[in-house]
Amino acid sequence: MNKKQRKYLGIFLLLGIFALAGAYYVLFSGNTNSSDGEYFYIRTDDSYEQVLLNLSVNKLIANKSTFDLVAEQANLPNKYKPGRYKIVAGMSNLELIRKLRSGKWEKVIVKIKSEMTRESVLNYLADNLQASKGEIVKAMNGAWVNENGFTDENKWSIFLPDHYHFNWATTADKAVLRLLDEYNKYWTADRTAKAKVQGLTTKEAVILASIVDGEAIFADEMPTIAGLYLNRVKKGIPLGADPTIWFVVGKGERRRLLYVDLKRVHPYNTYLNAGLPPGPIFCPDKRAIEAAIAPRKHNYYYMCAKPDGSLRHAFANGLAEHNRNAAAYRRSLDRNGVMR
Repeated sequence: MNKKQRKYLGIFLLLGIFALAGAYYVLFSGNTNSSDGEYFYIRTDDSYEQVLLNLSVNKLIANKSTFDLVAEQANLPNKYKPGRYKIVAGMSNLELIRKLRSGKWEKVIVKIKSEMTRESVLNYLADNLQASKGEIVKAMNGAWVNENGFTDENKWSIFLPDHYHFNWATTADKAVLRLLDEYNKYWTADRTAKAKVQGLTTKEAVILASIVDGEAIFADEMPTIAGLYLNRVKKGIPLGADPTIWFVVGKGERRRLLYVDLKRVHPYNTYLNAGLPPGPIFCPDKRAIEAAIAPRKHNYYYMCAKPDGSLRHAFANGLAEHNRNAAAYRRSLDRNGVMR
C-alpha cells in the first residue's frame, strides 16, 4: 500500500469514526429533560406531528431533529401508543422511542367511592381520563343500555365503588364498557341467586343498597335496614326512606327534612310511591349490596334515629312504637336547635 492509499484509508477510517460517534450521539446520548412530577400525555387522536410538537414545546426533548430522525427510522409515527408517560432526564432518543412504542404508560387508578353522585362520577372520570364530560354523558346513552337490560335510570348501577386501573387515554365508550364489565364480574352466579331469593334483580339490589347506604352510618346496621325495607316492599308499604327525599330536594346546607319535602311529587319520593325508586340515588358501598342480598330476617317495619346522638337507629314492629321513637327524636332536634 503506497503513501497515497494509506492517506485515503486514514481519511475513510476517520470519517467512519466520526460517523459512529455521530450515530452513537443520535441514538444513545441523553436527549430528554425530566417531566418534574408531571406526565406527558398522548391522546388517542394525536398525530405523530402533534406528539413531536408537544415533546418539543414542553421542552421534554433537547434536540427535536435528532429525535425525529431516529423516530422515523424506528417507524414511531405508526407505532406510538396513547397514554400518559413519565419521562426522566437523560433518556436517549432510542430509550424514549422504545417507551412510546411499547406503550409503557403510567396507569391511572380510578377510585369510585361510595355515595358519589351521578354528577360527581361524571366529573371525576372527566378529570382523570382523556374523555371529556360530554363524551362520557354520550357514552352513558349508548346502545349498551338497552342491550344489557338497563333503563336510563338504573344504568347508573354499573358504578360500583372500587379501585380500577385504566390507561389515561381510554375513550369514553371504552371506559363505560369497562365499568359495565366490572359490574358483570361482581354479579357472580352466587350473588345473583341471593338477590333472586330476595325477589330482586341485580339492578334492584344496587338500588336498594344505595338507600341502605344512605340511611346507615354504621355497617353493622345495614342488614337490619335492608331487611326492614324488604319487609315494606313485600307488604306494599312505601319505603318512606329519607335518603330518597334528599336525592329529590338536594341537601345543600339543610340539616332537617320538612313536611312539604315529603309531599313533593317525584319518581324517587318513597313516601308517595310504593316499591323501589327507578334507579340508585348514588354509588352504594359494596357492604350495603351484600346486606341487600343477605338481609337480616326480622319483623321491623319502622325505624328512626335514636335521640341520644349515637347516629344509630331505633327499630319498631308497629306504628305506635315508631311514633314514640320519632317524637323523642324530634324533641332532641328541637333541643339542639336543628330547625332546618
